[in-house]
Amino acid sequence: MNKVWFYMKADQKKNGPFSDEELVKLIKNDIIEENDMIWMTDLDEWIKVSDSIYSVYLPRS
Repeated sequence: MNKVWFYMKADQKKNGPFSDEELVKLIKNDIIEENDMIWMTDLDEWIKVSDSIYSVYLPRS
């Protein structure tokens, strides 16, 4: 079963659901940034993208 992700920016508006592939594209395209929060049903709480395994997809400056 595929993971279903949501993300939240500083305005606290939740966005989603997104597949793993969609989440990676959003991160690579700098739509989801390092300090934005992500969540899926397997997690107890929201985590920062920079603290997740998805941080490898963050654009490098």
